[in-house]
Amino acid sequence: MRFINFTVAVACLAIFSANAVIAKEKSSKAAPKLMVPTLPPPTAEWPEFPPVTKPESAPASAATAAPSVPADALPSPPAGTPSVSTGAEASATTSLTPPEGNSSTPSPTATQEAAAAPVSAAQMEPHKRPVPEGYDAAAALYKQKKFPQAAKAFEAIIQKGTANVDTHLSLAYCYLLQRLYSKAAKEFEWVTKYGKNSMTLQKQAGQTATSLRTYIAGVCPAPCLKANDPRWVLKNDGKRWITVSYSRKATWNFSEHHVGEYVANENGIPVLKGTCPVCEGTGRVKPLKDGDLPPRL
Repeated sequence: MRFINFTVAVACLAIFSANAVIAKEKSSKAAPKLMVPTLPPPTAEWPEFPPVTKPESAPASAATAAPSVPADALPSPPAGTPSVSTGAEASATTSLTPPEGNSSTPSPTATQEAAAAPVSAAQMEPHKRPVPEGYDAAAALYKQKKFPQAAKAFEAIIQKGTANVDTHLSLAYCYLLQRLYSKAAKEFEWVTKYGKNSMTLQKQAGQTATSLRTYIAGVCPAPCLKANDPRWVLKNDGKRWITVSYSRKATWNFSEHHVGEYVANENGIPVLKGTCPVCEGTGRVKPLKDGDLPPRL
């Protein structure tokens, strides 16, 4: 009797395990959910401005402080006193006009005021700008997956001229998730150029922009040997050859007989893997248009 009960228990456990495996396989085959990239956290900090100091007031000159008195009202000097020039000669010596050639030289007071004035966000480089006003509200719309509204909010910040790198990167993702690929590529290219606070960010944004531009042009984005690649060189044997190098470890030359083959990067070494599975050796794909299903970037 005990043996029978044990056998029944083992059979029930086996059936339960089989059902769990089947359910797991079904769940893995389900359609993937839309993955929303997380917005980058604000990385910029408020700059430290030098303290504003009031310039010391210069003492008033005798020419400006003394009241103007008619020349004929001045008392005549006593005998033996050296004569003092008046009239045109006096006005020439007390003139406040700077000498010729120095009219563009700023005064010390103007220089001090310019040095003490704080720099606005629009005057800073994009990767040094602080978190702009309105970014948090736009990011909240993004987290709620209200991408059209979030895009308009980020665009408004950019129009003010105070947008930092995070603003343009967030707008790029808004466009990408709305399947507006041309606009997304433009913003990723902007981040590639001005995202100087992170070399990794610049590299990733550049790769994404290049992939989008490649898909839009109808060119296969895979690393396959394409017939119209400008790197082909005609050599003395009458064949065209191309040089492929993924690192300093090895550089390989392939002839035109391998056009359409996929070149894999295996630990820095180019390795041929047969006909490209993406374009089937043609080097072309269907041009990506706004509204199409997102490609694999």
